[in-house]
Amino acid sequence: MFSRAIHRIGVVSLLIPAALLLLPLYLYPLVQIVSRSFGGQGWSIANYLELFSDPVILRVLYHTFRFALIIALLCLLLGYPLAYAMRIVSDRTRRTVTLLILLPLWTSSLVRGFAWIVILGRNGIVNTALTDLGIIDEPLKLVYNKMGVYVGMVHIMLPFMVLSLYSTLSRMDLRLLSAAESLGSRPISAFFWIVLPLSMPGVLAGALLVFMSSVGMFVIPALLGGLSDITYIMLIEKQINELNNWGLAAAMSVLLIVTTGVLTALYERTLNIETSAGILGQVVRHVFQRGPIHLLVWRERLLAKLFPMHASQLATGKQSAHLGSRHLFVKCCSWWVLVWLVAPLAVLFPLAFSGAAYLHFPPQSYSIRWFENFFSRDDWITPTITSLKVAILATIGVIVIGAPAAYAIVRGRFPGKGIITVILISPMIVPVLIFAISLYAIYVRFNLLGTVGGLVLAHIILALPYVLVTVSAGLKSTDESLEAAALTMGASPVRAFWFVTLPVLRPAVISAAFLAFLASFDDVILALFLSGTSAKTLPVRMWEGIRYEIDPTIAAVSVMLILIAIGLKFAAERPVKRGAKSNIAEYCGRANR
Repeated sequence: MFSRAIHRIGVVSLLIPAALLLLPLYLYPLVQIVSRSFGGQGWSIANYLELFSDPVILRVLYHTFRFALIIALLCLLLGYPLAYAMRIVSDRTRRTVTLLILLPLWTSSLVRGFAWIVILGRNGIVNTALTDLGIIDEPLKLVYNKMGVYVGMVHIMLPFMVLSLYSTLSRMDLRLLSAAESLGSRPISAFFWIVLPLSMPGVLAGALLVFMSSVGMFVIPALLGGLSDITYIMLIEKQINELNNWGLAAAMSVLLIVTTGVLTALYERTLNIETSAGILGQVVRHVFQRGPIHLLVWRERLLAKLFPMHASQLATGKQSAHLGSRHLFVKCCSWWVLVWLVAPLAVLFPLAFSGAAYLHFPPQSYSIRWFENFFSRDDWITPTITSLKVAILATIGVIVIGAPAAYAIVRGRFPGKGIITVILISPMIVPVLIFAISLYAIYVRFNLLGTVGGLVLAHIILALPYVLVTVSAGLKSTDESLEAAALTMGASPVRAFWFVTLPVLRPAVISAAFLAFLASFDDVILALFLSGTSAKTLPVRMWEGIRYEIDPTIAAVSVMLILIAIGLKFAAERPVKRGAKSNIAEYCGRANR
């Protein structure tokens, strides 16, 4: 009993570094936001009365929710054929499709927003092509309006929808479609009676994820929208930077945090939709998974009669290919969506090597002048060095803090573990702009504004959920008996973790470091609020360049960022040559010497 208590204390102590960081720089600032929303020391509800009585704010809130809902529906319509195609194609094609879907996720949202400005701008690719073909006389207004925001947001959010849908469709038994066809069902009937009901958990999870991410998105609406296309999160920023109305901004932030928390709770319930718990899960199962034929009740009996084969025989992929040959429309739609996802990034490559002094596609001549311009100008190099410095330090710091915290969450058993886990993951849920606003006041008080150290601390908090989730997944997939075996051989807990657990976790730690580096290096919002002029980062410099002085240097920088992200991703996926068992054997060999 005493040894168990000592072990529990040791595991809980692994959470101390995370607590020392989050308490003063995350939880306390958010509490201060709540306090400000109630008038600070006076404690009144005047700010909330103003919030719910101001027709402008309510109208913007309504338009923001409607905007997020439309984005979710568009992502569903475009993403469903692609996710379904991933289920019916061969494994080799599926790997290629997955790579193309993930490529935009590895790329900065700033880069993708700039790509759409190049494509949809007044002198962009679309308007130039339509003018040259004689279809239009005057350029169409395709960007800096609602259309530009919708196009950019769907491009940002579509991969999340596709991955959510595929995670559900991948568990669907393809024999159900063949069984329905054998019973005389048409493809459209099979879709509505079989595929759609079985995929509803993924549909709801993806829709909620896209919706709540769209509500809190700041960069794309600010880049691609017009003056009249302000969103709720942009209105909060305006209350701070232009009107200096911190009380109303705090009340608006609290409302958004509460809304995001409710949506996150619904999202978590949706992920567990196949269990018996949860009202939402019961409603979905009752409405979508119970039809006149009670398909899900007797599907196994039907499959056993029509297809008496083992699951291992189904893994050959022959049925998948047979089904795929009858889904030409789905495949065509899927490839079109893939091209739409990747093409904006591909367009930047020829523009980066353009010899012209302005953006024109296709370039009339090619040169490396814009790369030379980047490396010869201090206003580009200095922010780049700052970004690299901040990202490297933040990555090291978040791994040192996050990996032990993940170990404590997965291996530990202690009171309040669920609440602690929610707090550790919540920086992924709270909109970054609200976190930046809450941290700004603290940084002003302690002279951390405009310092590299202040940015590093903020980025560690920003990247902590990515490390926690990734390392926790790696820990859950490891065998605890390996650690026990090392302990039995005389290893101390620290040596067992260092020589056995850590090598097994190396792929997860490397992946977590990759995600943390990208989260820090791509951050715009925290840097805009906290960097000042003395610690300006590359994303802030790009933000200023895209908004005020678009030139091909930004295309060159974008291409370099894309290549860096791809290179880091492939470096992070290098196979680990030595496993945990070999490390146990090595340790035992050392012990016997």
